[in-house]
Amino acid sequence: MTGNFDFWNFKKSEKMSGRKKSSGSFFQIASIYFRSVKSFFFASWLIIKSFFVSVFRLPRLLNKFDKFILLVLSTTLIVLLGFYFKLNYFDKTKIVASDGGTFQEILIGEAQYLNPVLAKTDVDKTINRLIYSGLTKVDKSGQVIADLAENWEVSADSKSYTFHLKENLFWHDGVPFLSTDVAYTIESIKDQNLKSSYYSSWKDIEVETPDEKTVIFKLSNPYGPFVYNTTVGIIPTHVDFQALSSMPIGTGPYKFSNAKSGKNQKIYQVMLEKNPSYFAEKYYIEKILFQIDPDEKQAKKGFSSGSSNAVAGIKVDDNESKSYSYPTSRQFAIIFNTRNEKFKDAVNRKKIKSGEKFEPPLEFSLLVLDKTLSVSVAESLISEYREKGIKINLQKQSAVNYQTLLEKRDFQAVLYGFDFGYDRDPYPFWHSSQIASGENYAGFADKNADILLEDARMSADFTLRNQKYDQFMTILNDQVPVIFLSAETFSVSVKEGVNGISEIKGFEPWDHLNQLSEWYVKTKRVKP
Repeated sequence: MTGNFDFWNFKKSEKMSGRKKSSGSFFQIASIYFRSVKSFFFASWLIIKSFFVSVFRLPRLLNKFDKFILLVLSTTLIVLLGFYFKLNYFDKTKIVASDGGTFQEILIGEAQYLNPVLAKTDVDKTINRLIYSGLTKVDKSGQVIADLAENWEVSADSKSYTFHLKENLFWHDGVPFLSTDVAYTIESIKDQNLKSSYYSSWKDIEVETPDEKTVIFKLSNPYGPFVYNTTVGIIPTHVDFQALSSMPIGTGPYKFSNAKSGKNQKIYQVMLEKNPSYFAEKYYIEKILFQIDPDEKQAKKGFSSGSSNAVAGIKVDDNESKSYSYPTSRQFAIIFNTRNEKFKDAVNRKKIKSGEKFEPPLEFSLLVLDKTLSVSVAESLISEYREKGIKINLQKQSAVNYQTLLEKRDFQAVLYGFDFGYDRDPYPFWHSSQIASGENYAGFADKNADILLEDARMSADFTLRNQKYDQFMTILNDQVPVIFLSAETFSVSVKEGVNGISEIKGFEPWDHLNQLSEWYVKTKRVKP
């Protein structure tokens, strides 16, 4: 049969003639199959083409009234379909947070060390907070809560703190997290050659690791706020210390992906990816991209014209973003040198604080760190106090000279930037033992104040300690060795599209991402 194929004859002949015949017949079957498929698609195309041609010709065949009826019917159908879709989809589902997406934030300053032991700048600490975890962390109310630690106990004499680690903790590279990692971190901080900013907090603390899940800290004297020290990020002992900043390995909610540096070798971009094995709360956002700008001007420009979702450190007022602010633990103050003749007596100090006008005018020099923010604050004080008969002469100094003059107590008054941290322990600044060589630059001495400061330091009870602080502040406010100005406010501006933000609270600039686990940029619909 020419041009046709008899399937039954094929089967029969296959049995009779063996493999060679079967192989040729197979290709005949394949050829016919593909021709059939081609014919099917060609016929389908002709039908579809005919349909659309008819549709496009339809308006030419209808009169105006028919067209109107067709329009009404089509509109009604679309409305009914939309209503049906709404009833069966939108009304029966709700929008919820979904995993995924990238959150881009601009940070102002400089990224120097992606290593918590060496971290110095606000940018360092913001990024490190997501990569590394501490034994503890501070919640938005200021209370210390467990992080890598499951729990801890304090000895009766408040000189020993025993921390028990959580089970199944792993570094980003899959290596188990052990108590020896904690000990290694503290010993690194105590290495004076590394010049860690946490050195003074840990230099007299001894560390013991009786087993893989237990860490014991031994203090020479009771120190109530000690538990705040344990918020420092822990680094791995199995990774070379020098290599850690270029390829960070932590236990935090996000893993280091990559960083970009400019010709000056300064980091201008850091990318993080979600850690799927994170031991604590779930995070929605898949990637975090930090853009690091050197100043506010560049940050504002990048935020307005770029793809960033947020900018930290500045308040942007426009219709496309919302700003959140919180007072930090940082505060400028005027410290009076009580050894100086003008401020030895509390009369002048109290009069300045009360806002009384001086007649004759009072004149004094104000030591100021020659930095933009400090000078700006000082210049506003000059304008404010001028109306009260006070003439302030600015004594602007470099960081080195500023510190030297402070240590020599060679000033009349100084504009000083306090950073009280999470626990507002005033001991270093106001206890009489710190007058000679500590940070009691005012030379303030009061027996009752000393007792309150000592008692507060010995108490591990958060509430009792703060009661002692309040009583001390009453004495300080009465004697006026210092005038505190408004607390520094930290602002974060976030564009539309970032959801889940009810508020942003903190105590330090790097706290602004503490509630990041609640934020999301992707959504989905689900049935309730």
